[in-house]
Amino acid sequence: MTKGASKSSASSATRKKHARKAAGKDAPLTDAPNLPKEKKLKGKDKGRGKEPPRKKVYVPPVKPQPVQQDPIDSLGLAQRLPADLLVVWRGLSKKDVLTKVKALDELRVGWIDCVHILLNDDEGHRDAEGPARLEALMASLPVWMHHLPTLFLHPSRRLRILALTTHDELLRAAPLRAQMFLHLREVASAEQVECILGSWCMAMRDPERSVALVAQRSWDVHVAAEEGGRLLLDTAKTVGSLLTFVQRALLDPLALHAYLNPVQVPVDVSAPKTVRGRPVPTPPVAAQTRRTGTETPVRAKGESDEESETDRKARLRIGALGALQWILDVRSQNAGSKSFDVVLDILSDPRLWSSLCHAQTCPFADVESFGHAQPGVRSCAWALLQALLENWPDEVARLVPVLSVAVLRSAFAESSEQVRGVMWRPLLKFLKNLPRAWEIDATFDLDKANDSESDEADDGPGTEEETKVQPTSAPLANDRESPGFADFLQFLQLGCGGSPLQGYPAVIVVLSSIPSSILLHPDSDIPASSFFSSFWAALDGHALSALDRPAKSAAFLDALLECTTFAVRRVHNARVQVGNSVYREGAENELVRVQYTRVLEEYTSRRLRIEERMAGELIAKNLVRLSEIDTCLFDDAWGAFSPAMVALSNSASADPPNTQLLLPLLKAFLILFVKGSHPRSVVDELFSRIVGNVLEKSRDALLARTQNEDTYRILHVLLDLIDSFGDSLFTGVGQAETLDGTILEHAVKILNVSPSLLTAYLSRRNDTTVTIELWRSLLRSLPSQPIYTVLPRLLDAVERHALPDHLKPIQNEFDRSIGALFADAISPPNPDALPLLLRCLTRSEGYFVTDESFDRLFQQVVAAFGEDLLRILHGEDEDVAKLVVLAGIIDVCLETRPWLAFHDGIAFSLVPDIFALAFLLPRALSMPEIPVARKIWTSWLAGAPTGLKTQVGAGICARLQDAIFHTSILVSPLDILHATAEGGIANLVVGLDDLLPTSRLLDDLLSNLRLDPAIPSLAIIQPLIPPQSSFDVAEGPDCEADQQGLGVYARGVMVLLYSCTEDRDLALANLWALRHFLALAIYAEELLEVPSLPNPAFSRIVARDVLQDLIVKIQQLTAYLLTRAGEDDGWHVHAVTSLLSGRRSNLLGGLAAFTVDLIEHAQDEDDSLHCRILYTILQHVLRDTAREEADQWLLLARRLERGSLEISLAIVLCVAQFGSEPPHLDRYRNELAAEILGITASKANSDGLRLLRLLGAAAPDPDSDVVFLQQHRAVKFVKACQGWIASDADVDEDVESEITNVLFHLVPILQNVPGSHWDFTFDLIENNLENASFEDDETLTILWRTIALIQVIQDQVLYNKALRADWKQHETTILTLLRDIVASEPKSVPASTPRTVCREAALSIMQTLPPSLVDQTTLSKLGYRVDVAPAV
Repeated sequence: MTKGASKSSASSATRKKHARKAAGKDAPLTDAPNLPKEKKLKGKDKGRGKEPPRKKVYVPPVKPQPVQQDPIDSLGLAQRLPADLLVVWRGLSKKDVLTKVKALDELRVGWIDCVHILLNDDEGHRDAEGPARLEALMASLPVWMHHLPTLFLHPSRRLRILALTTHDELLRAAPLRAQMFLHLREVASAEQVECILGSWCMAMRDPERSVALVAQRSWDVHVAAEEGGRLLLDTAKTVGSLLTFVQRALLDPLALHAYLNPVQVPVDVSAPKTVRGRPVPTPPVAAQTRRTGTETPVRAKGESDEESETDRKARLRIGALGALQWILDVRSQNAGSKSFDVVLDILSDPRLWSSLCHAQTCPFADVESFGHAQPGVRSCAWALLQALLENWPDEVARLVPVLSVAVLRSAFAESSEQVRGVMWRPLLKFLKNLPRAWEIDATFDLDKANDSESDEADDGPGTEEETKVQPTSAPLANDRESPGFADFLQFLQLGCGGSPLQGYPAVIVVLSSIPSSILLHPDSDIPASSFFSSFWAALDGHALSALDRPAKSAAFLDALLECTTFAVRRVHNARVQVGNSVYREGAENELVRVQYTRVLEEYTSRRLRIEERMAGELIAKNLVRLSEIDTCLFDDAWGAFSPAMVALSNSASADPPNTQLLLPLLKAFLILFVKGSHPRSVVDELFSRIVGNVLEKSRDALLARTQNEDTYRILHVLLDLIDSFGDSLFTGVGQAETLDGTILEHAVKILNVSPSLLTAYLSRRNDTTVTIELWRSLLRSLPSQPIYTVLPRLLDAVERHALPDHLKPIQNEFDRSIGALFADAISPPNPDALPLLLRCLTRSEGYFVTDESFDRLFQQVVAAFGEDLLRILHGEDEDVAKLVVLAGIIDVCLETRPWLAFHDGIAFSLVPDIFALAFLLPRALSMPEIPVARKIWTSWLAGAPTGLKTQVGAGICARLQDAIFHTSILVSPLDILHATAEGGIANLVVGLDDLLPTSRLLDDLLSNLRLDPAIPSLAIIQPLIPPQSSFDVAEGPDCEADQQGLGVYARGVMVLLYSCTEDRDLALANLWALRHFLALAIYAEELLEVPSLPNPAFSRIVARDVLQDLIVKIQQLTAYLLTRAGEDDGWHVHAVTSLLSGRRSNLLGGLAAFTVDLIEHAQDEDDSLHCRILYTILQHVLRDTAREEADQWLLLARRLERGSLEISLAIVLCVAQFGSEPPHLDRYRNELAAEILGITASKANSDGLRLLRLLGAAAPDPDSDVVFLQQHRAVKFVKACQGWIASDADVDEDVESEITNVLFHLVPILQNVPGSHWDFTFDLIENNLENASFEDDETLTILWRTIALIQVIQDQVLYNKALRADWKQHETTILTLLRDIVASEPKSVPASTPRTVCREAALSIMQTLPPSLVDQTTLSKLGYRVDVAPAV
């Protein structure tokens, strides 16, 4: 660029000044005459008017800063250092942060740590490489000092921490520390010392706290210590260098960063090439770069791409401000003008204090604010100001011209809460110590300041000692306003900048520092009107409408009233000192009236939302201060309140006042105003007037027949008076008597109109006699009042703790009311009655119910609860809702008085009922559980003593046992057991002996039942059924049973069965119960086999699956018990021996003793039931017995056959079927057959029948190889039977049936023996078929045995020709008879398993009828028999 085109060296302020001077001499540009418009050239002339093109001017590039050579190269250390250390130092010069971090880590771990180990090794175990490493580090310390500033101020936080940590470790090594200090003092240049100390000091105040802590530790130990490091800062040169570096960082941080991180230009250090002695030119660097396009440049855009320029400037300035603050703190230790002169130059620079300003353009310096968009910078600048004010209080006066403008124009425009938190302390201290700052700010002119600076620059260095700021004593013009004060007003308008809780307490301090010429400068007739307008603007602009509004409003009101008092005091003092020449007469009085009137308006309108007590205290406190200044000022302020106070007692007021807001003010006035003072006398007079008027109008309103809005309004005022003043309202005798009489006379009406008034009176009246009488009167009047409207109001007051504790009933005044509530709550249920009743019985019970009434009601509820529960459990009632209501009342009563549940009388009756409601009733009715019952049960278990638990548990078990044997109850036995387990009854008592039925009880129940089979035809499937002549067929109604069909005996046995199924140890311990299990199984099987006949244990409505499940459980438990209870193999001998001898052996164990007891018990009864029970037991125990043991059982059977035939039959049958064919059994059969030969026809129905049953029982299995009888004895047996039948004696059908049964076993024996016995057999068959039918249940047994005999004969004739010939002679007759029986069976017969079995056997024969017996009607008659069979 040419010389003429270069920029002027004058500053911008000087250029502006010259421009203004030139503008004064010349006419303004806007006044220039209108010149004629030039014509546009066309055609060829178009190009003539163009200016010639501007010549291109060469612009030289910016000269780069000189390259800072690495000491490795400049000192030639590359050849002297170890290769590993050289790599480390080279890594520090790289751009990449990770490379630098890796180099620092290697330096610490591989070198510095080794040096520390070497220096701390006191035992002589030194590393051989340790001294060499120490020497290498000492030689290369200049390299470290070269990189220090860059590392300490690097954008990477991690790198800064690591560098500072490494530096600290280097300094902790004494040889390295001494070498480093020597380098700083003797070797390093001033510029290098400046960079090292400056970057180190700035790192000590790094924005990152973790970085600053590391730097602070090393700086305090090695630089700021009292010895050693102190030498670094002793010279003015060192301090000056540090200040110079700090100033560079403050004023131009980017230039400092560029200086510390210069662009590295590669230097060609290779030897010049020559060709034949001539040098060969080296290609330029740019060309080399283009050729090596894949190489990375020496310096990329930056190693801190994540940090913007703005953030970089802020980080460096924060460190610089912190370093400057440290310098001020250190220099203050040597206080004096010379010490402060060192820092005066930098502190006097307005650009430094632009760090306080948040605006982009600084209002007091022609620069961009350093603090713009950087709250951290502004916070550090305020901290610097605080350090300056605390350490240099006298010298700060030299900076007032600069600081005044900077502080006032920055503080109140601050927008950051973080900065404001740091700002208030230095700001208030500054304004307190230097109040003339407001006047300086008002006279400050930025243009003049810039002109003065430019003039000083033009005048040269000779004027350095002249003052650089405007004089501070310039008078303030009337039309000149301080911009700082304008910012302060704007600050107030915004609610202290959005931080009222911090700002308003400081307003009065700021206000006290503002000169009267600025603060009280009137823009109206009222002093400080602009200030107070700005104050109220915060409320008008809703600046206090955020969270925590009451606290903010309190701070606002406190500051406003204090400022009002301060302004009034200042005006009043000025008037006293200089007369009325400054302010007009009554200006301060008008100020008080305006402000207090506005306060009352905003307070009563609730725009100023402050707590009433706080508002009263603040207003009263400031009224006292006004009274101390001048009583007339108090009267002016009181004039704003008295009209509203007087209107309190005027119920006809068009605009009724808010008594809840004004009465607390009146109360505060009475408390804070001193007795005997003028304010107190005014307030006392007003209070007496208000109370008298309110009482008079309240009584008139209550005496009126009708109530209107005025009535409610005046009573509300009376209520507020009582709430606000309490006891003080009753101090006057006349007032107390009037109020007592009014309340007592109209208590009921007040309760309906204004219950809160009555509550307030009862709580605040300090005469217990009056209040108790009033309370009893209210309780007595409740039955005649709308109780559901009035009672909740009293309950609300009690639950709010608004009534005193001494209000109690004395003579059961509330009994009628609570009785009515109880009746309404249960029958029919009233939705409003129960909540009211429960509220009366809870926390409020002491106010309404006496102890006697409570106990009476509780007993009534418990009795009703027990009766209703019993009816529901027995199906007599279904109102479960009423039961739940009663349980809820009981729960509330026990919560109120928990000890009631632990009284013996109540516990024994209530707790079992609660258990039944909680665990039995939901199961019985298949409904959800009842939580309130479970809650009562759980709480009782948690609090009851152990002894009471045991007694109540036994009582519950007894009641449950009674329930087991009551068929009218809806609860099943299984439900009872589940409820017992769920309720934890087993934990209350030792075992469940009181619950489970005893052996004696079940024996008694079983002895009263039918022990005979239901029908004789059961012999078809049960071989031990006695003949039909020995018992009657079951008939009549069903047994008494529950809704599931379970009889009393069945319910008892099932409880025991389910318990033993769950607890097998219980079953083993109670082996006696097996007899009852098997008895119940036999009854269940009978009902399944013959469902049409009555059953002793079940009714016919019982479900089949219940019976089948019962049988399966009994079979499983029987198998388990007989397996586990078995003893050694010799127990059979001991058992039989005991039975034969009649003396019980001591050797009998569990199963042996049980078997003996069973047989002995069966001998007494000798019934079919016990016979089948014994058969079930013996068929398990005799399966694997030895032949000798079976002989013993056979011997026992022979002993019992005359006295206990049924038991003998059971034993013989088990021995024959399940024994191992004992030797004496064959002999026993022959003896029976031989004995039959000697029986005459007259004894056939007695002895003959007995012997036939025994012989049939002793018959072996037809499929076995055992021979029943020899042929000759068999022939004789048949002939003997033939003689009975042929005789004139009347032989019963039972005998014929038993003969048929024995012949079934003899046919295979007699098949090869011809004779008349076959004719007898066929005649017997024909006779049986002629007398039998499927319809007659009594003949089903003989019919089934006859069919079985026919089947065995048919099987034998297939292989026996002689027998076949005899059979052919009788076949047609026999099969015709059988066919007719089958065809004649009625279609509808009761279901019966025996009949089904017999029918199936007959139909199997019908399938092979000879063709001669089948005609065209046969199939039609028999078809439905084959296709359809009655269900069983």
